[in-house]
Amino acid sequence: MLRTCRLSSKFGSSFKISLSRAYASVAALPVTVTKSKAGITVVSVEDSAPASSVSLVVKAGSREEGTDNVGVAHYLKNFAFKNTSARTAFRTTREAELLGGFLSANLARENLILSAEFLRGDLGYFMEILSDIVFKTKYEQHEFPNIKESVNFERGAAAAIPEVTVMNAAHSVAFRHGLGNSLFADDATKVSNSSDVKAFANKVYTAPNIMIVGTSVNHGELLNLTDSLFQNISHAIPSTPIASKYFGGECRISIPGDSHFVLAFSGAPAGTSDYAALQILRFLIDGEKGTKWGEGVNVLAQRASKLDDTKISFFNAGYSDAGLFGVHISGIATSVYSAARSAVEQLKHAANKISKDDFARALAKARFNAAAAYETRASKTEIFGNQILFSGKVTTVTEALTQFDRFKVEDIQSCKPTAVALGDVSALPYSDSLSL
Repeated sequence: MLRTCRLSSKFGSSFKISLSRAYASVAALPVTVTKSKAGITVVSVEDSAPASSVSLVVKAGSREEGTDNVGVAHYLKNFAFKNTSARTAFRTTREAELLGGFLSANLARENLILSAEFLRGDLGYFMEILSDIVFKTKYEQHEFPNIKESVNFERGAAAAIPEVTVMNAAHSVAFRHGLGNSLFADDATKVSNSSDVKAFANKVYTAPNIMIVGTSVNHGELLNLTDSLFQNISHAIPSTPIASKYFGGECRISIPGDSHFVLAFSGAPAGTSDYAALQILRFLIDGEKGTKWGEGVNVLAQRASKLDDTKISFFNAGYSDAGLFGVHISGIATSVYSAARSAVEQLKHAANKISKDDFARALAKARFNAAAAYETRASKTEIFGNQILFSGKVTTVTEALTQFDRFKVEDIQSCKPTAVALGDVSALPYSDSLSL
């Protein structure tokens, strides 16, 4: 999106130009946080939208899987909104449609989000639907083949997207287990029946593991519904997951078509000052262009525009206790090799050759990215859910932006890199050939 601004100037007896940078203020949305009698933390955001949403944010991502049930989180996601003792899956879907609602389940590495979006006034019905998932899902064995079929379909669809494949592999190489677990169950999974999924559900569907986030809903009503519908929820304290450990390494996958190369390093947990530092570094050297035409404003963007169909983009993935920072390059194999060398050179010298203008540009992009993350219902739900589950407090958009106010550029710490090559691997680099 291209934004334009109108400049005006006043001329006096002495001609003087003063340039200053001012950031637009971001209005903080009213966020209310209450611990319910059921032991579940309830968060509501009033954004005055005509449609509402409510979500269960459960600490049940792929990270929570053990060596004996890798892939079970994917199965649990696909069991959402299936047959319960109160409603069949067909009835649930049909009633939601008649009310104009939308039901969804999304799995991430650290959480499972079960959501309902609907018109104001229907909160009670959709809260009941979500509570039924926790308490009344049948996990019937005759449903398992259909669930497995949908799991396999989603895995196949993801495998057809090189960007998903290469990032999944990067996490696997970087962390091995925990955050390294795939989001998609594969054929080697030991999950073989509905009982395995039910056992995992009983483990993760507990009060300390669940957060309820509502947008454009009455907080008092949401709190009362939580107290009544979740009064019998287990209060078992889940076992503390093994702390994430960064390993690094290399993975090469040969496939036809365009090539992809990821070079990543140990990052920082989300919400920390180190994470904010890496966000600025990301936008300082990112190779993506801000406009469709033109060569871009930094060296990597200009380099990518001169290579055949080559894209260079940096990423900064932050989790509760770890992170992954790096660059993703895609295009023709020979061009990817050349772009990778350029990216490494820029990364090595980023902190030593920064102009005030470049730093201001990167800082502005980092601030915009942080503010934009609070724009949609889905993003607000995930942000607030993760904040409460992993830190116990909510960080508003205003507080998120203040992280950047006093920041000074610092170099990235050296560590063993993670490298993933996908495509024509014979023409793609190894990490040790890039002069890291």
